[in-house]
Amino acid sequence: MNGSTDELRSALTRPGEHSVVRWILLTGPRAGVMFALMFIVFIALLGLAVVRPVGMSDLLNETNAVKTLFSNLLSGAILLVSIVVSINSVVLSQEITDLENQQDRIAASLEYHEHIESFIEADITPARPADFLNAVLYAISRHVQLLAQLATDNTNDEFQEEVEAFADQVAEDIEQARHTLTTAQFGSIQVLLAGLNYNYSGQLHTVRGLQRKYETELRDEEEEVITTIIDILTYVGSGREYFKSLYYKQELARLSGRLLIVSLPVIVFTSYVMLALDANLLPDISLFRVSPLLLFVSFAYTIALAPYIILTAYIMRATTITLRTLAAGPFILQEGSDIDSLAGRTSKPSRVWEKPSREWELTERTDDD
Repeated sequence: MNGSTDELRSALTRPGEHSVVRWILLTGPRAGVMFALMFIVFIALLGLAVVRPVGMSDLLNETNAVKTLFSNLLSGAILLVSIVVSINSVVLSQEITDLENQQDRIAASLEYHEHIESFIEADITPARPADFLNAVLYAISRHVQLLAQLATDNTNDEFQEEVEAFADQVAEDIEQARHTLTTAQFGSIQVLLAGLNYNYSGQLHTVRGLQRKYETELRDEEEEVITTIIDILTYVGSGREYFKSLYYKQELARLSGRLLIVSLPVIVFTSYVMLALDANLLPDISLFRVSPLLLFVSFAYTIALAPYIILTAYIMRATTITLRTLAAGPFILQEGSDIDSLAGRTSKPSRVWEKPSREWELTERTDDD
């Protein structure tokens, strides 16, 4: 039971991916990931010093080299803050538009909600993302179950088997998404992962294959339900990309804010370190092969890297989400997608485009000549 629960909670994961890697890349709070990376850097520096204590001691005694290192880190921190703030300003400038553009955005959002309301048969869609996603999942589940019921009366046994396999896979995907939503806190990254991890592209590809393969054998009610499922999945795809864009804006705003908060103390502390090293105020007494100078420099170096580590923590998650959600309709643009497993549970559509053979090309050229 615990194994299946862990699988349900692992949104956007890859087979065999360790829980620590998943925590660093996706589920972990960025502040926690930042402190974890800083601790790893600090321990790595001390470990290298213990392995080569003589060489490290000689290097630290050359205060000019250490001062140059911290001077570069100080300049880089100031430059990094300037770059991130500039990028954030460009993103925010897109939000500063005239009234007409704002009205178009609101109108498009209302139109999208009205379409979803027709699918879920409700007067109004939920406002919270988790509740909204649950409502969309309910609409998909209800129409897929209706298609499965209609398929039992179809005389084509192969069609019945493929619809049943499709319905089972959809039920499994919905169960995974709902479990993630149930265990997630409001406003957490888990709510976003539940929507981004939903395999709408694979389902859209499969249901379109069913429609094309059996288009001459489908009854009117079956054709209508399949068309509705395609429409729902299409709106799910567009909504998912919209939510992802909102996530990027939110993450960029958080990154800019935290980077500004952290950078000022780091700049002040790094300046103090340079002055302390120049004045040679630190004692040079060895203790268990680790001198106070080594501890101070390692700690100061780790603190000086804080702005870069914050940037790394946020960019790692944004990059991971981008790479693992590269999908545009029935197209799958990333490796590790489960579209193959979904399609494998149904028969391959009979009408599949294939590249013309070389012989065909040569024949056509000969005829033209």
